[in-house]
Amino acid sequence: MKDAAKYATSLLTSILASFILSWSAVYSYWFSAHLFHSVRAVRVCDTIGWAILTPVRLAFWCCGDLFDQSAPLSDPMSYAAVNAVLLGTAIYFCSRQWLFGKNDGEKVQSTN
Repeated sequence: MKDAAKYATSLLTSILASFILSWSAVYSYWFSAHLFHSVRAVRVCDTIGWAILTPVRLAFWCCGDLFDQSAPLSDPMSYAAVNAVLLGTAIYFCSRQWLFGKNDGEKVQSTN
């Protein structure tokens, strides 16, 4: 039970951190324009935001016409939330070995 709580907590933490990143990426254009007043800074922040929002764009592209492609403009919070779940889950699964060590995988396999 202790291990399950540890895994769930780290997954939820990754999704929360990804939501903050995704929300910032959706509004990166306006944040950078307001803070830096520079075209170069706006372009750099917009490029970083584009990279952060890649998972949701790829998911929408794979689903074709199932989802509305204007979601960043019409409903930015749901767009950021979907991206947070996708990006947070990817970060969690990629960093599991680093966070919990190599013994966790062996422990799970030995109990089956």
